[in-house]
Amino acid sequence: MKYLSHSLVIIFAAVLAWSPQLHAEQSDFVSGAMSDTELDARLKFIGNRIANQRPGARNWQYGWTGFHAASAAGQALLAVDADDSDDEINYLVGAAKSTGALAQMMIKPLPVVQGAIGFNEMPSRTREERIAKLAQGESLLHVSAERAASRKGWKRHLIGIGANLLGGGIIAAFGDSSDAISSTLVGITVAEINIWTEPSRAINDLEDYRNNRWANGQKSRVDWQIIPAHNRLMVKITF
Repeated sequence: MKYLSHSLVIIFAAVLAWSPQLHAEQSDFVSGAMSDTELDARLKFIGNRIANQRPGARNWQYGWTGFHAASAAGQALLAVDADDSDDEINYLVGAAKSTGALAQMMIKPLPVVQGAIGFNEMPSRTREERIAKLAQGESLLHVSAERAASRKGWKRHLIGIGANLLGGGIIAAFGDSSDAISSTLVGITVAEINIWTEPSRAINDLEDYRNNRWANGQKSRVDWQIIPAHNRLMVKITF
């Protein structure tokens, strides 16, 4: 049991390491050479795009947070009520993976979920305040786009696959091998769905901003998203 406890801690740490590391980039503008008209146009564009990003980001963030919380609690209860040690091991490993994923969702939420609040609350009465708000908005666009782009990188996928393979190995060593296979396959599938359903419209928003679409006020592109909802998946399309 001592080795099992250590293994569950390793799984938790591996899933937690799944969180992408983000770095804010430098601003795209030179404040001293910008007219008030351009400044206001940039601010309006960023404000609209951030407002459009937030509903989908909140749905994904809170939907998956609730899913992992329910999964962790449910499997922990099943482990307590398990009739044999094989089932207990299977549920304990599942609870550890779900708890790690839950912690990851809470520690590294989508930037725009909370960042939009801070951006909207910044004052914009004076030119200096609007420049500071624009810098904050640009930073939020950059970080959100970087987070969205990270789903195509190898790191997040390998960590998710590795954590589930480790969990399967623990189940095979301490429990039943058939449970190990099913737990690994289901875990990898859930991890991949989590990654690929993460909102990606921030990438297009940053591209549009860099291409000066703020100058003519063009609208966001059509975007679609799959989000978890209780025991089903929902498709949401935004324009």
